[in-house]
Amino acid sequence: MVSDKTTVLDLLEKYPVAAIASADLLTVYEGWSIKKLSEFFAKHKITGAPVIASDETLVGVVTQTDVVKFEGSSPDEKEIEKIIQHYIGPQGTVLQSEIDRIKSRASDYCTVNSIMTPEVFSIDEKRPISEAYNIIESHDIHRLFVTRESVLIGVVTAMDILNWVMQCPAAD
Repeated sequence: MVSDKTTVLDLLEKYPVAAIASADLLTVYEGWSIKKLSEFFAKHKITGAPVIASDETLVGVVTQTDVVKFEGSSPDEKEIEKIIQHYIGPQGTVLQSEIDRIKSRASDYCTVNSIMTPEVFSIDEKRPISEAYNIIESHDIHRLFVTRESVLIGVVTAMDILNWVMQCPAAD
């Protein structure tokens, strides 16, 4: 229990985010196809995940809503052209039937990077819990990704902070 001399705010400023962050985190790679992402969400029964690059740095966040929006819209001509250039090259010629096939299989070709939200809220593991709380509260978000030198190592949620406050460790 917290002593009379020590406030909860003192403890929130004393302890680093790493003390309460969960390292049990499922991530997705920015290069995955939308189809693979959908299968991953279904397999793990989750609705969103942080997106990492091949070097493990945090580059975005993607949700089931992003997938639904993607599936509900057909890719525009610029997107189709990017896919064609990637798979066929700038000198290749493509028949309309091939373009139609690519459009129908867009979720196989388009990647997580094209639908993710690149603005993510994160905090270094050494920052105080109070700072995590302030970010969560001021941006009206529910989770904050925890990093070590830009590499994703965990997540802290508003509920994690609340639970920690309810069980505040004794002040030293």
